[in-house]
Amino acid sequence: MLEYIFIFLVGILVGGINGMAGGASVISYPLLLATGMSPVSAAMTNALGVTPANFFALISVRHKMREYLHTYKKLIVISVVGSTTGAIMLLTVPPGVFEKMVPFLLLGASLTFLIKPKPVRGQHFERAEEIGIAASGLYCGYFGPGQGVMVIAVLARDSRRDPQSLNTAKNFIVGWTSLVSNIIYIFSGKAIWPMVIALLLGSSIGGTYGGRYAATMSPGIYRALILTVGFGASAWLFKKYYLG
Repeated sequence: MLEYIFIFLVGILVGGINGMAGGASVISYPLLLATGMSPVSAAMTNALGVTPANFFALISVRHKMREYLHTYKKLIVISVVGSTTGAIMLLTVPPGVFEKMVPFLLLGASLTFLIKPKPVRGQHFERAEEIGIAASGLYCGYFGPGQGVMVIAVLARDSRRDPQSLNTAKNFIVGWTSLVSNIIYIFSGKAIWPMVIALLLGSSIGGTYGGRYAATMSPGIYRALILTVGFGASAWLFKKYYLG
């Protein structure tokens, strides 16, 4: 019982950070591993539990949903195709291979946020953005934690987007992308549902308040929050899988 309460509290933290910035599911993933889950089950349980945070974070900007859907519908479709492919890969790739890839996937997601925004570059820029979003969708379906960081890093290449609009777009794209891959996870039989529910309840609460606070967050704190979480969890996973 205590571990479910703990996961619920972790869910509030993760939901809050995901609502404000993204990437915090790198916190819940290793904690789920620590309960004895296999890496694949932990990845699926984590994804199912934290996805609602992205939607609850949109409550504060619900009046702009139609505008965001119109602006980002193409990127959402591209990301969903990628996540569906990634989810199928997760179910077919041997677990041992997955374990060894996880630290690198997470570190790569964190490093992408060091990319500085550049001015818009016409048609080639748009194509690069589409490829980046497709890659983040594939990553979402295959692993998940840190996808928000990757999406923000791609979208931030357009210097016209401020932190608030970036965060809202991220929640929108990640939310719909995760929703589709989660349908595959639900029917996989590998998710641990009591943990899913505990994490889901917590992340929904945290995401609601995190989305509201994101509008007042300074860019410096925003970047520091994501980088600290991403690098910290990457180091933990390298130690777990490579140093024992």
